[in-house]
Amino acid sequence: MASTSVAKLKLNILTFVHPKEQYTFYFTDKEDKNHSRVFHTLVPDEVINHFGEQEHYYTSFDQPEQNYLPVTKNSNPTFKREWDDSGREKRVLVHNVSFTRSILKRYYNKQIKEHFEKKGILVKPNFVSDIEIWIPATKKDPQYNLFEKYTLRVQIARITDQPELLLTYAGISKVFKSSVAELLSEVSTEAFNWLIYENKLFKFEEAPEEVRANYDNAYPVWNFMLRDELGQSTEAPDKGNKYLKFAEKINGFMKTHIFQKDFTAIIPIDTKKFITAPTVGSVTENSNQLLFGKKYGKHQTGIVPYYGIKNNGPFAISPHKKIQFFYIMHQEDEDAAKKIEQFFRGKKTGFGGLQSFAKTYYGRQSGFSIFFENKSNPVSEISKGLETLDFQQDTRYIGIYISPINKYDTDKTKREVYYKVKELLLKYRVTSQVIEAEKVRTKEDYHFSMPNIAIAVLSKLDGLPWQLDTTLTRELIVGIGAFKHRDTNVQYVGSAFSFQNNGKFNRFECFRKKQTDELAGSIIRAVNDYASTTDKINRLVIHFYKSMSKTELEPIETAIRELKYDFPIFIVSINKTESSDLIAFDDQWPQLMPKSGTFVKYGYNRYLLFNNTRYENSDSFKAREGFPFPIKLSIDCSDPEEVKDSKVIKQLINQVYQFSRMYWKSVSQQNLPVTIKYPEMVAEMFPHFTGDEIPDFGKDNLWFL
Repeated sequence: MASTSVAKLKLNILTFVHPKEQYTFYFTDKEDKNHSRVFHTLVPDEVINHFGEQEHYYTSFDQPEQNYLPVTKNSNPTFKREWDDSGREKRVLVHNVSFTRSILKRYYNKQIKEHFEKKGILVKPNFVSDIEIWIPATKKDPQYNLFEKYTLRVQIARITDQPELLLTYAGISKVFKSSVAELLSEVSTEAFNWLIYENKLFKFEEAPEEVRANYDNAYPVWNFMLRDELGQSTEAPDKGNKYLKFAEKINGFMKTHIFQKDFTAIIPIDTKKFITAPTVGSVTENSNQLLFGKKYGKHQTGIVPYYGIKNNGPFAISPHKKIQFFYIMHQEDEDAAKKIEQFFRGKKTGFGGLQSFAKTYYGRQSGFSIFFENKSNPVSEISKGLETLDFQQDTRYIGIYISPINKYDTDKTKREVYYKVKELLLKYRVTSQVIEAEKVRTKEDYHFSMPNIAIAVLSKLDGLPWQLDTTLTRELIVGIGAFKHRDTNVQYVGSAFSFQNNGKFNRFECFRKKQTDELAGSIIRAVNDYASTTDKINRLVIHFYKSMSKTELEPIETAIRELKYDFPIFIVSINKTESSDLIAFDDQWPQLMPKSGTFVKYGYNRYLLFNNTRYENSDSFKAREGFPFPIKLSIDCSDPEEVKDSKVIKQLINQVYQFSRMYWKSVSQQNLPVTIKYPEMVAEMFPHFTGDEIPDFGKDNLWFL
């Protein structure tokens, strides 16, 4: 069950005091690229009164400049008490007594940036938002110079009532020991992003003339495009305890660089301890309960998918009475296909078979397989093979594609085959399961992969491996996820995954990011479809992959008003925090990761949700399940009054937590809800399809798992 006791958690934030009670900053209305540009709503009234109204102004902060206007203000804000119409007291900021938080943040960022640069330390040139510090790593590499990255973020009274310094460990960056000039003979200029020249970081396309004239002394920072063009292999992700690593790195950085007199002279740290999270909650008890197959007429419950299915079978078997498997493979991979078939039939040690594990009938017709000769690009051969097969309307087909190509192959053309085969089969109304031949042939423990393959196959055949143990409500949950195609730099949005609150999947669409009207239309269709089956919709919940802009939300709200629907629209923005961001630690547990279902409030309706497999009984936690960082949630509503209800907020957080348990590509727990994850997976495949179009058959089943 989910956590019932709430622990005290530490956030990776230090507090400090303003070095001065008052500052005098200098402003001008003239553009000056050497100084900070400030939007007109953030500057003191004196600046606007003196220079007149315009969009932006510039400040040199505390450095006097000729013809700049000096303005003196407090650093700490002044508040007064007021009462609203209902008699409730509220604290109101007194206007124009102090500098805005934004200006003070930029000033402190500038101070920090200059501090590290004077010490000869690399600083990413971004003093408007966060500061990224690059420290040479002790680990050595023959091809690269390695740098450990740390991010410092100044924020004013976001969680406490003081200025705050958020510190994160952002991992390692690799810098080629070969210069830009040397690599230009092997890669295109488009592959370069950041580079280092004379101990400074520059964006390649923004590099000054001096850098461009000395590419033999400029060294590029490794990135994915360079990896692909150089034909490098993909590194396996680190599956160790990120919390322990994060804490170790940050503590070392603070000791060496933050808790030093020269740094505290500009940022007076209040205490050498991370702050305690002021508001910590937990999802509803038993939120992680899942429903599996029936025994004695009743669906059985559990929290671990593998054991739930193994012991009880799936929640619902495939509704198709006639199912036929067939294989697509190279002649040399027939041994791998036979091995998979033995697993499916339960004739190989380690897996009891599809029928035993997933209650899925395994049927094959003799002579229905497709063989090809071209390993690098078999699409045309597979297409011709499909033309010869006699597909029956009353039979559901699933093609097992034994791929001779590793999905991380450095050759883009070879990687493209995976998507083309998927698309080709969808046009024949065939869903597919891709299995890499080399892994089947060489992995002695391949039987451990079979439960994941089995539940994916069941899902693609419209079965339900498990379902949420929750009471159905009259609401529609729509998930919107995105994926940026690295080759074209175009972002694609997978959307309109419409679910009931028990996790049942209905349908989806896919668009380019800027197609906001089409996105809105797909959501309205989902609303109409759902409204036709129920008396009244209580609310529409949209899980969005980032903060939803007014431009993105407006067409949806307009369409709902025009259709005269009367229900609130909740927007739950869901962001991964896999790198430089806010983290919480449970010092009472040696592994530091907070219990599953714990959430931390860090701003107005902003939350960290810890989504893992560390439940109430921590002794049952297995390290192989991983140590995922939390996801970030922000919750808004078309009716602002609705989000003032703490019960509603908890329901919505609970829902995100539950939907992370509906991932049917693996029996292992995921930390991202399928409402975001599934559309993201579709958006990743979508640009590879001909004409940016998904065949209709692929719009209402889970072919992409």
